[in-house]
Amino acid sequence: MPAVWWLALAGLPVFQHPLPESPGEPAALAVAAEHVSLRAPCYRLVCPDAEWLAPSHYTTLWQPDVPGARRSLRPLRTSPLATRSYASLHAPTLQREWFDAEANNAKVDTTFGMQAVQRPDTKVQVELGTGYRLQPYADYGTAAIGVIASGGLHLTQRFGERARLDQRVHVETGRHNTYVRQTLGVDILLQPRLTLQSRLEVNHDSAGDGGRGSTDTQGSVNLHYAF
Repeated sequence: MPAVWWLALAGLPVFQHPLPESPGEPAALAVAAEHVSLRAPCYRLVCPDAEWLAPSHYTTLWQPDVPGARRSLRPLRTSPLATRSYASLHAPTLQREWFDAEANNAKVDTTFGMQAVQRPDTKVQVELGTGYRLQPYADYGTAAIGVIASGGLHLTQRFGERARLDQRVHVETGRHNTYVRQTLGVDILLQPRLTLQSRLEVNHDSAGDGGRGSTDTQGSVNLHYAF
């Protein structure tokens, strides 16, 4: 729901017009009230995330329009973590999205985030934001006071039971430059209490080196023992 209000307040005209599924109200209100769904229809026998879907005309079996005939729901794929019916498992897709507003001495900004991939071994988060920078270069930001736009990517990947990769990319652009910060970490479990940790950080400033751009890189390798 926060994502819908964020887009509506941003002034996108498409959110001010009604949708065919709910012609009596603006699109933003229809989506927020769950009168319509932004999820693409699935015509397969088994749909991904089917246990989280509310009953709709996409989940019903076709029957002739015979007086007195009743439509039956197609059985949905049940979750291995729950034994209740799909009706009690219904959760809107927008719960995988979030909206944050933050203000400090460095900047004031709002951020919209989305869980793009959610799997046991792989997770991907994407963020987009806008704001106003108050202090140049603070918190890996741009070089001048003014309006900014930002984006972020967070990837977590497991390789078996002993290795994990964690990567974060943050981009902020303003009137005079763009600042990109990327961190990459790899943890390898050597023993139940001993972990090999490697870290790499790359910072790029498009206004550095007299406007030609500069890149700083630093890394580290550590052995971590858990007592």
